[in-house]
Amino acid sequence: MHNLIRRNTPSIFTAFVLETIEKENGKSVYTVSGRNGKVVLGGDCKISQAMAYYRYLKDYCGVSVSHCGNTSIPDITEAPVPEKEIKHIIEQDRRVYLNYCTYGYSFAWWGWDEWEKEIDFMAMNGINMPLCTVGTEAVWFYTLREFKYSENGALRYISGPGFFPWQLMGNICAYFPLTDKNYIDKRLELGQEIIKRVTELGMTPIMQGFSGNVPRSIAKLFRSARLQAAKPWCNFPSNCMVDPLDPLFRKFGTAFLEKQRQLLGAYHYYACDPFHENKPMGKKKDYLHNVGRAIDTLYQNFDSDSVWVMQAWSLFEPIVRAVPKGRLLILDINSQKADETQGFWGHDFVCGRIYNFGDRNTLHGSLDAIASNEYLSVKEKYPNVCGAGLFPEGVRQNPLLFEMAFDVLTENGKIDIDSFLRSYAKRRYKSDETCLYEAVRAMYETCYSKECTGRETGSIICARPSTKLLHTAPNDTLEIRYSNARLFEGLKALLSAEEAQGDGYQYDVCDLTRQVLSNLANGLYFKVMNAYYEKDVNTFERSSNLFLKILEDLDSLLQTRKELTLYHNLALAGSSALDEKEKQNFELNLLTQLTIWGPIHTSVNYDYAWKEWGGMISTYYSKRWHSFFEQLAVFFKKRGYKTETRKQYCERNIYAGNSFYKNYEKFETNWLQTVTPAEPSEEDTVELAKKLVEKYEKYIIPESEE
Repeated sequence: MHNLIRRNTPSIFTAFVLETIEKENGKSVYTVSGRNGKVVLGGDCKISQAMAYYRYLKDYCGVSVSHCGNTSIPDITEAPVPEKEIKHIIEQDRRVYLNYCTYGYSFAWWGWDEWEKEIDFMAMNGINMPLCTVGTEAVWFYTLREFKYSENGALRYISGPGFFPWQLMGNICAYFPLTDKNYIDKRLELGQEIIKRVTELGMTPIMQGFSGNVPRSIAKLFRSARLQAAKPWCNFPSNCMVDPLDPLFRKFGTAFLEKQRQLLGAYHYYACDPFHENKPMGKKKDYLHNVGRAIDTLYQNFDSDSVWVMQAWSLFEPIVRAVPKGRLLILDINSQKADETQGFWGHDFVCGRIYNFGDRNTLHGSLDAIASNEYLSVKEKYPNVCGAGLFPEGVRQNPLLFEMAFDVLTENGKIDIDSFLRSYAKRRYKSDETCLYEAVRAMYETCYSKECTGRETGSIICARPSTKLLHTAPNDTLEIRYSNARLFEGLKALLSAEEAQGDGYQYDVCDLTRQVLSNLANGLYFKVMNAYYEKDVNTFERSSNLFLKILEDLDSLLQTRKELTLYHNLALAGSSALDEKEKQNFELNLLTQLTIWGPIHTSVNYDYAWKEWGGMISTYYSKRWHSFFEQLAVFFKKRGYKTETRKQYCERNIYAGNSFYKNYEKFETNWLQTVTPAEPSEEDTVELAKKLVEKYEKYIIPESEE
């Protein structure tokens, strides 16, 4: 803990005294107090002391740390001594953090600099059980080498960074596979650093388990093994699974776990989701029961203190019931399964929320739902709930929502929203101007209102154009469930501040402007389509031209924020590689994830991980919309022209389902090979946002008056 404090606040490091205190009624606790001119941080463990430290920084130094602006604690030179003691008891025993997908969307290109800050951030927010998968590439590689795979053969099985998390979940394999063994060793070193720091701070890492996925070629080595091709997931090539009841399952699984212990350590918790988002190899209850016993036996034989960690996303009752109580921890990652399963039939479980799919940068979520502290109501019904979790697919959006989501992980009551908003605005923007509170209040009343639960708000800008659109991607909606004019008022309030400062302020100015203009474009799309069907030439031309102009201006705005540009993120992907071949591979990892997200020609997840980023809009999304409007203009007088495909998947068009979308496919696949995004601009974000507010106000305000 001393080192954590020194890393984050070196100028006031000597102002703190750490004390170890006893738990209260078996629950973790922390205190913040003053004594003899020092700040005393008390806690029953290092994590509790880290929470006390962050509580002090928030309450006495006005600190707000986020993944979106304000990513580091500023240099603090004064440490006021508390006049009274703060004491906080933590009801939630296990505070679990991260989703496999986070490692593909947000963390794929991170090095130790980013991870060191993230681990400190976890500790300060009370996380004590993070999912840790960095370095698992090396576990797979060296396990396969022990099974006599060549170096190239082992590399070819391991998917690239943008897709490896889905391989760990058992959905895919060998997609944009690795080509450089040196990268494997680099990831191992990083994984070892992460595990070392996580455990030093008293966290328990959740490590990777084994659920049966193996290379198809292993059949050549074990000809009598019961292997089966799993049903293709999202049109990816079939994965190969060894039957958990076959001796090879125990042999390979033990080798994998032992190699992981050698390389990364063993910490008793092993993540494993058999048949994740897929059908089991056998349907009968007895078979599934035996699968549960086989997997549990694998872990128990390897580690007598092992606990199997399973997502509730696609669990099977006979598998769950086969595992003895105390040997299974279920992660209800979207708090949907507890009632369906009578509280998971008595097993320990953690209730949590995802909050985001695909790391899409849309403002969305219900603060009321978070503030209610769902853990407390679940605890009343199911005393076997043992903690809370935060399981986002991505963390690079919605800073206000995530601040409350982190807070509630360790809250022992409901959160007062008004007090939270006032404190948040003051800390994030370094000013207590009323207009800043009004800005976050407007966000609460719009994009973070009770109406914004369930499906995320999609982006019409990033949607693959069609004459009929319901979604940008699976799991979202193009319905705007709040007043864009009211959100615009919040943006104007934010821009009216005279004393606001800091990176968080500039980020939010950009982000709110982005959302307001994106919502405006949404309404314009429907005006364009209505004008097209009504054969209203003037409205069609005005609305489509305005739509395209918004895209141009929005791209320029986003180019002022480095982290919101394709150029910057593409450079990060490339710099993670150690040779030129792998660099090209990693860049394709990122570009494919952002766009096609699946097998070329047959993707069903296209645009799943859409981003309103500078460079993405100008080189990709805008090009598609230009082409679409031109096509409509050509057929303007033709009755009944539609681009929708006859078949639909998740209420979306088949990727290359007709000649119209085959032309799009050609553009998109060519873009993967040729895109050269512009560098971020030096233009001032706030000043440009003010110009755009003035430019588009007349189009936004009338919408609320119609």
